[in-house]
Amino acid sequence: MSTSVTIHAQLPCGKEVRVKIVENGNTVEEFTLQDGERAIRYLHDGREIRVLEAVQLKATPSLDQTGDG
Repeated sequence: MSTSVTIHAQLPCGKEVRVKIVENGNTVEEFTLQDGERAIRYLHDGREIRVLEAVQLKATPSLDQTGDG
């Protein structure tokens, strides 16, 4: 049997939701949600979902965004 969990981010500018899924002490997934985004994940024996609202991390530009060609 499992339980579905919906995470719906409703955040002010400059904030994000950080989600970490742990199963039997091991991290199996980590991701962030921005304002208006949603995620559905499932809980079952030994699984834990951790949700933290935090200051948004600055993104590092990728190589194709730097303007070097």
